[in-house]
Amino acid sequence: MLGDIPYKPWQCLAELIDNAFDDFLSDSCRDSQNPGDVYITLPRQGSPDGDAFVCVADNGRGMSRTQLELALRAGYSPNSRYGSLGLFGMGFNIATANLGAITEVRTSRAGDENWLVAEINFPEMQQNKTFTVPLRQEPKEDPADHGTEITVSKLRSDKRSALRRSQVASTIRDQLGRVYSYLLRDKQAVPEIPSTSLTGRGFRLYVNGTAVKPRLPCIWSASRSVTYQGFEINAVQHIDHDLTPAWACQDCGHWHRVSPEKCVECGSENLDLRERKIVGWVGIQRYLHLSDFGVDFLRNGRKILVSDRDIFNWENPDTGESVVEYPIELGATQGGRIVGEIHLDHVPVTYQKNDFKRESRDWITAVQLVRGEGPLQPRKAANLKYDPNTSPIGKLFNAYRRNDPGTKCLIPGEGGKALHDKAREWASFFRKGLPEYFTDEKWYEQAQKADKYRTEKAQSGPETTRANGDSPVSAATSTRPTSDVLIRTGLDFEEDTSTDNVAMVAEPPAFAVVETEEQRFTRYRDHASSMADLSGAVSVAHLGRRHITVYDTTEPLIDHSGRVTPCVSRTGRGNTVEVYVNSDHEVFKEFGRDPRDYAVIEIADVLRALANTSDSTARVAAEVTSQFPDQRFTDASMRERATVLLNRVRNQLEAVGSPHASMLWSSLPQAEKQAAEKHAASTEPRLVWDDATLSGEFIPHLTPDGIAALVRAQPELLLDDAVFTTKWSTWNDPEARASQVSRLSRLLEVIGSFLADTSGNTRIDLAMMRLTLDAISTEMAEASE
Repeated sequence: MLGDIPYKPWQCLAELIDNAFDDFLSDSCRDSQNPGDVYITLPRQGSPDGDAFVCVADNGRGMSRTQLELALRAGYSPNSRYGSLGLFGMGFNIATANLGAITEVRTSRAGDENWLVAEINFPEMQQNKTFTVPLRQEPKEDPADHGTEITVSKLRSDKRSALRRSQVASTIRDQLGRVYSYLLRDKQAVPEIPSTSLTGRGFRLYVNGTAVKPRLPCIWSASRSVTYQGFEINAVQHIDHDLTPAWACQDCGHWHRVSPEKCVECGSENLDLRERKIVGWVGIQRYLHLSDFGVDFLRNGRKILVSDRDIFNWENPDTGESVVEYPIELGATQGGRIVGEIHLDHVPVTYQKNDFKRESRDWITAVQLVRGEGPLQPRKAANLKYDPNTSPIGKLFNAYRRNDPGTKCLIPGEGGKALHDKAREWASFFRKGLPEYFTDEKWYEQAQKADKYRTEKAQSGPETTRANGDSPVSAATSTRPTSDVLIRTGLDFEEDTSTDNVAMVAEPPAFAVVETEEQRFTRYRDHASSMADLSGAVSVAHLGRRHITVYDTTEPLIDHSGRVTPCVSRTGRGNTVEVYVNSDHEVFKEFGRDPRDYAVIEIADVLRALANTSDSTARVAAEVTSQFPDQRFTDASMRERATVLLNRVRNQLEAVGSPHASMLWSSLPQAEKQAAEKHAASTEPRLVWDDATLSGEFIPHLTPDGIAALVRAQPELLLDDAVFTTKWSTWNDPEARASQVSRLSRLLEVIGSFLADTSGNTRIDLAMMRLTLDAISTEMAEASE
């Protein structure tokens, strides 16, 4: 029965990790040199079903025979209800039963001569109708060894298939790196948060031999600030609020404000007077993002809520209406940047440890302290007779609500334009651990450049003069170059249409901004979308190996001689090549040529130049084309590509939609519900379908028409860079919103019709399919980190 409780694989692992970390936290002999290690082994791809297993091992203190006997009992926990990660005494049983049928536990303390070993075999227990598990002993090679090892074999089919998916180990590492970020990082990991009460623990966690890296907050330094209404508002707001100590029942978790003889809820006498406090920080991220922002809420170092954005909602107590207050400015199309970590060790959580009990008075108190009681928006607060919101989030909301480039808003910029994409790119380098991106210096220098540009532009004035010394000409007419000379002014190309061009100079005016090559290619990339089917590693015999990324950009492209070209490329560090194609060029729009063909020619030309070979461009282009399977133009290749793309959509939809699984399931037409269940029955027969509709495990079995139905029913959940980049909420007109939804859902239905037709498709059908796949590929949102 415990095994049927809906738990994702990473949650099962987390329950076992919690037990190990609890031991580390309670071990007074632990020091910074030996904080504690946990090793997770997952099934390798291709391993036979019978050999697949999951193992979680730690170098904790180990258990005695009595401790082991108690630990294996369902419902028993040596932990107090507060002060440890383990909660209900069921985590071990739920996790192992969810993973597989047989669990072996090996444990030993330093100095013991033997390992204590217990095997829990559910099939044997059911057959023998006994729940007694014999313990055996195995000699140790080194009496100094200590720790506990839990191995689960005969994995359940759903967990086995999930754990064998491509990149699953990497995905689980990322998830655990988020959830245990605080416990995994050391004391010096985040210099922007100098508070000694928020230092990490430095525990070490490994998945298949690779260390789990804590996901560190990429925030502005606490020393950075902006001015709001005459006050300096620092980019990091610290929270350290003591609450009145209270008596906590260690059996049911109920808090008592006064000392009782027994718990008023369960009658237990196991009461403990404990301190309660709310400690943490909220701050400004160095980049804006449509989904990667929000506040993390932790309990005893483990994140229960990750990137919670409900904290930005305000509920009107008079009407019950809930209003999203952040982000709502003009820059909301770029997302938000308020983040934080709030420790609530005293607030009760759900049994799955994926949310706090929001109806509890402790949770409500914490929310009001962090975000305030009234609206964040000053005008709305005044209209509703609330005082100005001076909570930590209220201060950040008002001081950093604008996204203008410069130090006044802490936004990197270039030439009057905010560099949001560049800031996000630098954040990815921060995540990869590149030292030059650890502090916020690069971001701040770029914000200072935006200030400098604004100052120089203001000093240059709105006027310029003719070369012959005539009277000034207003900027509205003089900044346009002649029809023969194209001048780069600011960020836009302009062309003169006046009749007296000969009077204008053929050189850029003094105030013109000279664009560097780096700036030019950054501009190309800022207005581009990746051609995923033409990007990847290319290795041509005796011409070397290069990693190619092809972009379709809306910007006019200029070659080395300054002439407009349909395609251009640039080589970068580490054998990388960027290729840009402007699909608006006349050769594509007027002559019907495929931009991909020109990109392949450009790639071939780059490889020939780098290798200094006499091979013809045509021969190299043909070999390059053969290395991109998505370029195959057959019925089988189109079906393969469609299947791969649909799996990407389903994976992203599962990541975004699982918390809303019940709502998504109820939004499906009956025919699509039946189609999903039929597919699941043929591929995962052991899946408990009723549970799958609640947990989101039905999503991998949706048809394209089913996904299209969800796009129509729940656009606010799937669009706006969640699953698809298609904009929906940014449109105010209902018809404009409906048009976006209709267009995307029709594309998905075209894929469904194509896959359903097995009678053979014509070349025109294949061409339509490729264009459809291209369209959806360009609108796929990036998977969350």
